[in-house]
Amino acid sequence: MLNNFLKNIKSSVKQLPNFQSFINAKSAIYFGLAAYWGLILFGTFFNI
Repeated sequence: MLNNFLKNIKSSVKQLPNFQSFINAKSAIYFGLAAYWGLILFGTFFNI
């Protein structure tokens, strides 16, 4: 059963995109969220 589980894990890992593009996507999401919250805070303080 454990052997079967390891085979499934290996096949699912191969289907994932490469790790570098995952890091870039995560960084882009964090940057977008930071810009969004920055805009909200800017609008709150300056009553836009």
